[in-house]
Amino acid sequence: MSSRISAFVVALGALLVSGMMYHLLATDSSQLDGAAARIAHVPLVIGPWHGRDEKVEEAAFEQAGAQGYWMRTYVHQESKASVLAILMCGRAGRMAVHTPEVCYRGAGFELSGEATPVALDGNQFWSAQFSKKRAGQTTTLRLFWAWNSRGEWEAPTSPRWHFRGEPFLYKLYVSHELATASNSTPALDATADFLKQLTPQLKATLFP
Repeated sequence: MSSRISAFVVALGALLVSGMMYHLLATDSSQLDGAAARIAHVPLVIGPWHGRDEKVEEAAFEQAGAQGYWMRTYVHQESKASVLAILMCGRAGRMAVHTPEVCYRGAGFELSGEATPVALDGNQFWSAQFSKKRAGQTTTLRLFWAWNSRGEWEAPTSPRWHFRGEPFLYKLYVSHELATASNSTPALDATADFLKQLTPQLKATLFP
C-alpha cells in the first residue's frame, strides 16, 4: 500500500471515528436534556400528599452537576405528616459521585449509624439518620435516597460504577424530621407511604 493510500485510509478512519463520537455525544446530550426537562412535570399533588416548591440555592445544584431539579415539601392532608423531597437529574458521573454523606455534611448534618437498604414495591433505597446540633438542640432526619436511569430506583454500593455509561441519571432524596433520634417508626412509616405513592408517578412521568 502506497503512503498516499495509507494516509487516506488513516484520515478516513479518523473521520469515521470523529463522526461516530459526535453522533454519540449529540444523542447523549439530547437524552439528558429530555430527561432533565421531564422533572418539571412531576405533579404537586400525589394521592393524599400535596406539595409546594421550596426556594433552592441554584448554585449548589449546578455545582453538583444537576441540569434539572426541584425541592418540595409534601404534606399528607389527613395525618399532616410532612416530608422534604429533592429530585435532580444530570450526567451519571456527576449524579453518582455526590452521596448524602457528602451533601448533608456540608449543611452541618452527620450520619448517625450506618445506612441500610430498604425495599419498597420493587424499588431499592438507602435509609439512614442524620443529626445536627445547634444552639443546644438536635435536629434528626430520617433520609431515603436512590438513583434511577431506566425506571426503577436502585441503591447500589458503588453508584458511579453501577451507572457508568448511562446518558443521564436521576437522584432522589426524601427526608422526614424526627422528634427525637429514637423516634424512628413514625418517620419510617410516613416516608415509606409517600415513596409508595411517589414512585409510580415518577416512573410514569420520567419514563413515559
